Amino acid sequence: MHKIQSVFSNSRMPLYLQVEALMRQKIQNQQWRVGEQIPTLDELEEEYKVSRITLRASLNRLEEQGIIRRTRGLGTFVVKDLSGERWFKLPNNFDDLVSTVADLKIRLLHLDPEEHAIVPAFNFGKVAKAYHRMRRVHYHQDVPYCLIDIYLEKKTYAQDPDGFSSATVIPALAAMENVEITAGRQIMRVTISDEETAGHLNIGIGDPVADVCRGLLNQDGLLVYYARIQYPAKLIEIETDLFPPKKAVRKRIREQQ
Repeated sequence: MHKIQSVFSNSRMPLYLQVEALMRQKIQNQQWRVGEQIPTLDELEEEYKVSRITLRASLNRLEEQGIIRRTRGLGTFVVKDLSGERWFKLPNNFDDLVSTVADLKIRLLHLDPEEHAIVPAFNFGKVAKAYHRMRRVHYHQDVPYCLIDIYLEKKTYAQDPDGFSSATVIPALAAMENVEITAGRQIMRVTISDEETAGHLNIGIGDPVADVCRGLLNQDGLLVYYARIQYPAKLIEIETDLFPPKKAVRKRIREQQ
């Protein structure tokens, strides 16, 4: 059996979707560039070792998404640049986090006004007795890119409920005079979307998502902020400085107020 056929058989995903994903990756990585003609059906058949029926189904999906255009007698051309699709850099320090989320467009999702106890995904600081829960979708250029559940310590939320409810939480939290964010931690797991996440983010059920859990501690070591955020995996990248400067977290946002 040809090696690629063996790899295809490892997945339960329909074959035409697997081939579509490989083609899409070539366009995203600019192996197939905008304006260029992609290989012919004969060449694709030789490369992927699949039937023409499968190839046509894969190409149909790419064409429906406006990524390629097929012209009889001329061939198939790339018409959409996917190289910038992975635009979101996951923040890995508090300063970057504040600046990244400061100007996001948000849509609040209705939740019953109840207090919640939480069990964080990691052991970090002292967990408060009650939290106010908020759920929202964040947008980039009118496209939803994350679904977030936020748990804000009850007394902290009570200091500015309108502000926390109408804008992004972290800049508002960082601007508070009586709250000092002294530590933060986040973990990320790659998983798949369920029906609710898929509906809010306009992706398919079972599509890969980056599932991020994030916590922030105040000056008393209390977990004042905890969030679970889900991003379509195709949108994000992670860049890490392996030798970051050793400095304390600073609340720069106050100077910007």
